[in-house]
Amino acid sequence: MGASSKERQRRYRERRKSGLRVVRLVVDDVALSVVLEALNFLDPQDADDDQAVERGLNDMVRVLCQGLAGDA
Repeated sequence: MGASSKERQRRYRERRKSGLRVVRLVVDDVALSVVLEALNFLDPQDADDDQAVERGLNDMVRVLCQGLAGDA
């Protein structure tokens, strides 16, 4: 069962307070896996693991943002 609206609102406020944002992306599954693997953000054996792909994408975006912002 999913989280209650009260729990979703609490998480939303925590993220915003921390300066985080959740975004929704529509991307080609294979292309994303190929890019994440090529950049060493995803083990090829985990290409079918949604949580591993999500972690890899989060890590890639974090590194990109830090690098462009000069925080690396």
